[in-house]
Amino acid sequence: RLSMATRRAALRFGIMAAAPIASSPIRSPEGNARSWWNIGGIFGGRHFSGPVVPPRETALKGIPITMYQYEICPFCNKLKAVLDYCNVEYSTIDVNPLTKKQFEFTSKLPEGHPGFKYRKVPIAQIGEEVVPDSPIILQHLLELLAKDKSERARAVAASAKDEKVKEWVVWADKELAVLLFPNLTRTFEESYQAFGYVNDVPGFNMMDKVANQWIGATAMWLAQGKIKKKYNISDEREALATCIHKWVAALEQKDFMGGSAPNLADLAVFGVLRAAEGFETSHHLLLQSEVGPWYTRMAAAVGERSISRVARE
Repeated sequence: RLSMATRRAALRFGIMAAAPIASSPIRSPEGNARSWWNIGGIFGGRHFSGPVVPPRETALKGIPITMYQYEICPFCNKLKAVLDYCNVEYSTIDVNPLTKKQFEFTSKLPEGHPGFKYRKVPIAQIGEEVVPDSPIILQHLLELLAKDKSERARAVAASAKDEKVKEWVVWADKELAVLLFPNLTRTFEESYQAFGYVNDVPGFNMMDKVANQWIGATAMWLAQGKIKKKYNISDEREALATCIHKWVAALEQKDFMGGSAPNLADLAVFGVLRAAEGFETSHHLLLQSEVGPWYTRMAAAVGERSISRVARE
């Protein structure tokens, strides 16, 4: 019997049982309404009962963490997967992709600071420190998690020392994440769907939402060809399926790359893929690969997203 967390995860990623294929609006844990695909059967008739996840101790208590993000950014989602799994409380501020006015504070940082005039996501404020760039933020978080009293947090930090894990984390950034953008923006319809997240961002007025969904979706769809040329991608769907197959093969039928529990490699790959939840890319991916069972185990292990959105004028 599937747990409620596993059922929600299956629904979000397009694999929950329904009758014929259909699309219906389902509200995510963050309150975003998207159209999730419901596909008859679970993994072609294979049923999975998710791992029993013990109660999690909150990690990094007393350390305020705020992440500046785009909701569909794979690098942002990678970091959030680590925080969610370790049960770290944090807030997010969605950056306006057109104006990027939320980055104005970086111009007030001292010259020479790595975040000075930084205008990319993710950028995080951890305690009093402003930390830019996904790999640097991750390293900073791992250093803090390694000292935490939470056993789960320490285990994730310890796994980061393994050379194989390091390779997979880099692979998630350099090979997997770069394939999501051309897949999410493969057609104008898919690009428009992906940018629909702006409609649920607090602090965005109606003009912000309309402009970002239409202008942003159009610009990203038109830029798709340049991205494919830059990374030598001929068929984005095939490239993504091949990339995912490499990960599934490396799992060697284990529940997780970490064995009985996720390690940092699992969290990095899961986080990147979670950026595509609910979109046509995830629907296609599950039909073309065997990543679904592992993804559902990961969703059950990571749990609900624990963020609170912050509206920033």
